[in-house]
Amino acid sequence: MSQNTSYSNEARAYEQLERTIGIEPGRLAEAGIEEIASAIRPAGMHNIRAKVIKRLSEIVVSKYNGDISRILIKELQEAREELIRLPGVGRKSADVILLFEANKPIMPVDRHIFRITERLGLVSGNQSYERVRSILESIIPREELEMGHLSLIEFGRRICRARTPLCGSCFIAESCPSAKLGKVKGNRRARADRARDTGVDD
Repeated sequence: MSQNTSYSNEARAYEQLERTIGIEPGRLAEAGIEEIASAIRPAGMHNIRAKVIKRLSEIVVSKYNGDISRILIKELQEAREELIRLPGVGRKSADVILLFEANKPIMPVDRHIFRITERLGLVSGNQSYERVRSILESIIPREELEMGHLSLIEFGRRICRARTPLCGSCFIAESCPSAKLGKVKGNRRARADRARDTGVDD
């Protein structure tokens, strides 16, 4: 439910779904589409999402007896391909499951991470998901992928924001080519804020 919605709306939809129906595949498979749609309304596109959730849950119940752990014990690439074949499961969702539920060495990439890697000059514009993932996996140690993923998302939400990045509060601004060249939207205001706070204009 994270696609094309804010984190707060996603969280509200998830909490409401868990409270009213439950998030177990069996409960969702038995629930009506209208019931699911009503529960996840805060996330937007609730009618479309409800149909996908319903279908996915039915497959997980019928094919995997409600438990996808037998997918997760497979080799990384095989498990990833099988997850992506499920309705509504894209590369990022599959990678999140593989990293956090199966402890596989993979780096999920969301919109925040895309933005950060581009601004830092790690990738050029319009790079593919797989390219960004591969670059980050070559930089971040395997044992730090979970923390790296969560930290980058938090950094993207709080500091390296899409519209008004807080370059003046960023601890890596001096090493960021986008911040140095003023290419980040909102960067001029951020530098003014930093100058006001520190008494130094950079």
